Amino acid sequence: MSYTVKMQKPASYANNSYGSGTIGSSACGPSALCNCLANGDIADVSVPTMCKLAVSCGARQAGGTVESILLKAAGSKYDFTYRGTCKNAELLAHLKASGTAVCYCGGNYPLFSNGGHYVAAVGVDSSGKIIIADSLYYSNKWTYNSTRRTQITTTGTRGLVKCSLTALGKATADRSPSYFLISKKGSSVSTERNTDDMTESEVRKIIDKVATEKSKQAVSDWAKEAFTAATQAGVLNGTAPQGNLTREQFAVVLGRLGLINMDDNPSTWAAEAFKAATDAGVLDGTDPHGPVTREMLAQVLVNVGLIGTGNVTSN
Repeated sequence: MSYTVKMQKPASYANNSYGSGTIGSSACGPSALCNCLANGDIADVSVPTMCKLAVSCGARQAGGTVESILLKAAGSKYDFTYRGTCKNAELLAHLKASGTAVCYCGGNYPLFSNGGHYVAAVGVDSSGKIIIADSLYYSNKWTYNSTRRTQITTTGTRGLVKCSLTALGKATADRSPSYFLISKKGSSVSTERNTDDMTESEVRKIIDKVATEKSKQAVSDWAKEAFTAATQAGVLNGTAPQGNLTREQFAVVLGRLGLINMDDNPSTWAAEAFKAATDAGVLDGTDPHGPVTREMLAQVLVNVGLIGTGNVTSN
């Protein structure tokens, strides 16, 4: 997979003003966000354009860029969502699910800088190393100190390097949030967790859960014809084909089929049908939000007279 790295120091704009500094010296925050959006297939935004947005929204302040302010303005403009976390495992799960993240590095562990610096985490390689797009490059950057010499793996592409999750965690440990996880708006990626860092097994479970939820949006092959017919007839609304059906929802289906009387006055979207089904002896009137099991369905079919001897009373 190829990655995009937008740099701070191209000759065409490195010396452009950015607040009290220049893009080349001070625009790591806007640049990191540009790299996240480009590699997350969200938007292709130039560094000078993002810097203008940072200034106009008030994110550019004395001493640096307040990334949370920039993210709020950019999220609205470029249609993405974000959230902060300090948990390494949440970052890993997010990247494995094709998300990207702005990483806020401090100076206690000088992996990318001796002071505050933003970089973009844009992927994970097959060995589990984090792929980083760092917009600020100079000739001896990756040999400058022993931490970088031992913890950074260069890729041959300027600004694109790799490091372990542990090393990145150390580099961001003195900042909060350490990471801003960025996703396309409407994405099903969800890695939120309110516990301590997870194991690799737990991270895999999160990814599997996302895949399972996606699969539930599709109709199984064996049910496609019937589900399409039911949707076209207005019996079902065409959503959540593998979701559970509550008793009140099932009552509405019976009403749409004309199998129960629905002349009573409604109070909620399902009250009319549910009351009619209860009055007719189709349902027992309890637990309207509970799922319908197969044995319950079998009893309902008996109650409406479709199989066996029905128990439906006349209204």
